[in-house]
Amino acid sequence: MTEKRIKGDFGEEKACLYLEQKGYNITARNFSRKTGEIDIIAENPERLAFVEVKTRKLLGMGRPSDAVNKVKQNKIIKTAQIYLARNVIEKYIGFDIIEVTITDSINPEVLEINHFENAFDASGGRGRQVLFI
Repeated sequence: MTEKRIKGDFGEEKACLYLEQKGYNITARNFSRKTGEIDIIAENPERLAFVEVKTRKLLGMGRPSDAVNKVKQNKIIKTAQIYLARNVIEKYIGFDIIEVTITDSINPEVLEINHFENAFDASGGRGRQVLFI
């Protein structure tokens, strides 16, 4: 397994634990179709969240969430549309980003987790950002 995959898996696992502590149930992980992949699909009583997780060592190269550009957002939106076409959802739908900042890739420890709820919307525009640490 590559260092990048180890780092990504670690970040996704920590993001799932974080969401569960916030009252979310994880309904899917790594939901993949030809259009793209969604790291985590989670829901609570009010909303269904399609979550992109970005894990980085320190912040020397900018915020991890900056990597979720318009192209990536469109892939997530198209993949979410496939999920929604196959599942009846009667909740608010949100597109979230979770940043996981770690010490290193070999023996990672979490330095910080930031959760941006409604980071973008189906039109591809940036939504309201909420920070949790």
